[in-house]
Amino acid sequence: MLSRKKMSAEKRRLIPGWKKCKIRFIRAPVCGKQSFFEVNLLKIKLAFLLIFLLCFGSIALVYGAEKKTDPYAPVYSKEPLKAAPLKDPVSMLLAFPLELVKWPVDQALLWTEKLRLDKKTKWLYEKSVEYGVTPIFDSLDFASGLSFFYGGSFDLIRMTRLKEKYPDMIAKVSINHGTSTYFQVGTEVGFQRIAETGLHAGSFFDYENSRDETFYGIGPNSSLGDSTSYIKEKTTVGVSAGYEFSPAWDLTSQVAYDHVNIKNRAHSGKGDITQIFSRQDIPGLHGDDLLGLSLKLTRDTRDSKEDATKGSYQKLSLKFTEGVDSSPARYLTYQLDMAKYFQLASPRRILVTRLFGEFNQTVNHGTVPFYEMTKLGGAGLFPRPGQTERAFVYNRFCGQSAILLNLEYRYTIWEYREFQMKTAFFVDEGQVSKNFGTFQFDNFKTSYGLGFYLSYSKLMLLNFSVAHGDEGTQFYVENKVPF
Repeated sequence: MLSRKKMSAEKRRLIPGWKKCKIRFIRAPVCGKQSFFEVNLLKIKLAFLLIFLLCFGSIALVYGAEKKTDPYAPVYSKEPLKAAPLKDPVSMLLAFPLELVKWPVDQALLWTEKLRLDKKTKWLYEKSVEYGVTPIFDSLDFASGLSFFYGGSFDLIRMTRLKEKYPDMIAKVSINHGTSTYFQVGTEVGFQRIAETGLHAGSFFDYENSRDETFYGIGPNSSLGDSTSYIKEKTTVGVSAGYEFSPAWDLTSQVAYDHVNIKNRAHSGKGDITQIFSRQDIPGLHGDDLLGLSLKLTRDTRDSKEDATKGSYQKLSLKFTEGVDSSPARYLTYQLDMAKYFQLASPRRILVTRLFGEFNQTVNHGTVPFYEMTKLGGAGLFPRPGQTERAFVYNRFCGQSAILLNLEYRYTIWEYREFQMKTAFFVDEGQVSKNFGTFQFDNFKTSYGLGFYLSYSKLMLLNFSVAHGDEGTQFYVENKVPF
């Protein structure tokens, strides 16, 4: 019997070309070609490498997607109100009233989605605008007893299919109507861009008839009991020109002539302005003819005009008004309006701060008509000229000067597709006076309250607010927010 050493030698002699072969530690010969074992080992290594790369790539992609994904972006689901639970006490307190109407709102959204009403409405609106007709639905203000405002803006360039030929030309007509309370019609003709520059110019005409304007006297200590009503009829003709430095910056000048008629009447329990204030000298009580020259600088970086979550706006204007014919009006108007939108850790939490100031300074013993003075009271929305002081009736306070600070915290309770519901807590602090030197700390009027804002695709659909102050509580149902 051969020993193990001799048997190995015999086997080597049986392998062709064994003298040319080199035996490795795995006892596999390499003879010019890779052996069967080496080929399979190489394949196994490549397979493992491929699997490792695939796993690593997948993990990297998922991690990158998670990093880029907005954690506050809407998550579409069949249950609109399935949102993460609110943890901080303030958010829970603000969201609690919504729980009472959660189920009906939830069902309404599901029904809207089932019938695709949101998409159909949006499509109809966009088509209408594309063909030159923009519907207008303004505030439904229960606090001031106003009815629904409706109307439209008609772009004649689009309606006549001339937009491609004259892309920068403006020719518009607008109509706005509130049943038995308000009527407005206006036209605008001009160019929004001249010679491919930021220059813009135009002319305008506007007629306005407001039948239920209110007046309670001049100054911070006027009485709610001195409630009067009057009719204001105003016709305006003017021209404007300016330069748009960028989408955010614009400077515009304007020259306008106003013919104002004041008609007196008692309405809805309010007295006649000529009788209640017969012993006071109220400038402009019988109307005026006014010629005004103004200059306005604006900057607007908000991400949305109606439902902003970041950015700011600033408006600074200077206007000189001169009475025509027998009108004694002659005054300068300085106005500043600015707001800033802060995101508190996320786009869900927005703190809005707004500062408004106006000063009307008489020139050469002139006067400021009472209807052109600064007014505080109401929601601060069209068509009422009063600035936002929500615990008081519209146009409650009137003066030559005014200062107003608005603070508002908005929290997105839930969002479903393009729908969003926000709850808001707000505080309004304002005062009117003859001039800035006569402001007193005790004369500031305070409003505080809650609001719920429903928006769709950054367009405000419903604003329900309640505010309380020294003169009671006011409720508002609007389709806009004041700032």
